[in-house]
Amino acid sequence: MNEEEMNKQWEDIANKILLGRKIVKIRWQTETEAHDLMGWHSRSIELHLDDGTIICPQRDDEGNDAGALLWINPKETVESEHFPGEKFTKTEVLPVF
Repeated sequence: MNEEEMNKQWEDIANKILLGRKIVKIRWQTETEAHDLMGWHSRSIELHLDDGTIICPQRDDEGNDAGALLWINPKETVESEHFPGEKFTKTEVLPVF
């Protein structure tokens, strides 16, 4: 399978899982959930969907630890204090604890 076919396959899976779903609850994992159930050292945010699915960012595709969630707003720009005069797309990061 070439890269284009693989991208399409995973895009189709993501669309099947996520498209049209509604986020009904957001919460941080407890330490017990992160450590005992997942084997992680950090806690991550959970996005609970209307069909019972839970989306939880992880560090990598092997599930080695919790991961941060990057929010990108392409409709807004911000000026960086580190690069005066330059504008960047507005982003926020939901961290891991």
